[in-house]
Amino acid sequence: MNKNVLITGVSGMLGKSVCRSFLKSEKYHVYGISRKVDYSVSGVTMFYGDLSSADFVNSIDHIFFDAIIHCSAEVNVNLCEKDRDLAYKSNVEATMNVFSILKAKKYIYISTDSVFDGDNGDYLENSKVNPLNYYAETKFLGENAVKECTPSYYILRTNIYGFNKPIKNSLFEWGYSELNKGIELNGFANMFFNPLYVGQLAELIEQIVEKDIEFGVYNTSCDDKISKYDFLQKIAREFGFSSDLIKPVIFKQTDLIAKRALNTTLNNSKIHKAIKTFDFSINKGFSMLKKDLKNE
Repeated sequence: MNKNVLITGVSGMLGKSVCRSFLKSEKYHVYGISRKVDYSVSGVTMFYGDLSSADFVNSIDHIFFDAIIHCSAEVNVNLCEKDRDLAYKSNVEATMNVFSILKAKKYIYISTDSVFDGDNGDYLENSKVNPLNYYAETKFLGENAVKECTPSYYILRTNIYGFNKPIKNSLFEWGYSELNKGIELNGFANMFFNPLYVGQLAELIEQIVEKDIEFGVYNTSCDDKISKYDFLQKIAREFGFSSDLIKPVIFKQTDLIAKRALNTTLNNSKIHKAIKTFDFSINKGFSMLKKDLKNE
């Protein structure tokens, strides 16, 4: 029998990537949830509605899922700071509804490296959490909601990169678009992270669904800890753009709507031990990214 897999936020960058990964195999029946109709999503049984509405979530509680992957979130950091009601509904209430109402064997919650304040870096799963902005606070509140609703959870703390169609304004998309136009741009030399390509995370999630690994919190990051400046430099090298267009600058918190952490690098040794054969390198991520961009 096919396994029933539900992906929330299936129209988003990560949701679409997770969807594509599961659709490669005939052993899954993929369900998706989106707030708006998206005709670019095919091969999926779709439900359209607002996850912060318990009535909507209750309307699909008759289906038992082998896994629920909760990708849906409001990730615009400045918008979350300005519209806290929207942030709370999107990142906390929606999570509570999904994890308390819907029935599944495994629940996967996509969290963020931003739950940490960035003072130290190389954070472990049990390191002290201290969100600097309301987006990060609501994602951590979502983590707590997950733990209250079920013991069968995987909380994946991560920082992702990838692309949308049409191109939007994430770090990779912005850097790629500007460099492709020959436009100079600044890169923060004092802001560090170890991001994972959405395609890598999608494949990792499929392995978590398939394998019998211990429930809990996992840092899901690439092995390479780099600055935002170095990340832009890598884009230039990988795609043949001029690296001279990228200028190193120092990030300062002044005049920001929402504070940002300077070093959110994650220690991913726990997930390495759980899934030993997986390639978490940034080179693997860019290799997949270049192939996916070419195929679009």
